[in-house]
Amino acid sequence: MIIRRMNFSRTHYFSGRLLSADDFLAEQNYLQDTQRFRNLHVHGYGVISGLSVSVHTPGSHISLSPGMAIDAIGREICVLTPIEFTLPSTKSRCQVSVRYVEAETKPMPSTSVGTGLEEATQNSQIEEGVEVVVTPIGTSGKRGRRPVALATETGTPGVPLAVLHRKGSRWIVIALPTRSRSTGTRKKPKL
Repeated sequence: MIIRRMNFSRTHYFSGRLLSADDFLAEQNYLQDTQRFRNLHVHGYGVISGLSVSVHTPGSHISLSPGMAIDAIGREICVLTPIEFTLPSTKSRCQVSVRYVEAETKPMPSTSVGTGLEEATQNSQIEEGVEVVVTPIGTSGKRGRRPVALATETGTPGVPLAVLHRKGSRWIVIALPTRSRSTGTRKKPKL
């Protein structure tokens, strides 16, 4: 008995073949899908290196160091230079996460075949980047020292980096576990 299951599909090139945008898109999807599969099964998800959250004294100026993470679906999240931001003054606990984002850019003229629009424009590039997400989280217990649950983003999965706890006018950084191997298990954070 032989059971066959096809997992990935790539463009087959040959002389004389007419290529369309769909063929090039299929090639990009193949490379992305195999890379993301490999990322998850070799590296796991979470922080690979860097991405430390730190507080600058005085006040609530926060810095995220350069580094790399892999999200829960295998996408690479790269921070090339430090990112600095200010936290809101009203919340006592929040979670800092990073997530993968992309945006179409660089519009250029395009001739859309069959639509009659000869001067239509299309974006010519897709930029990949990172979003830093700061999410307020609730507390439980008499003294309010533990988060009820780590905040989750809806839609795009992110990689949680740290929980920030306000103590007077200062923020204290509680680093979260950095990564999970391909087994999918995660260590619980000590909060």
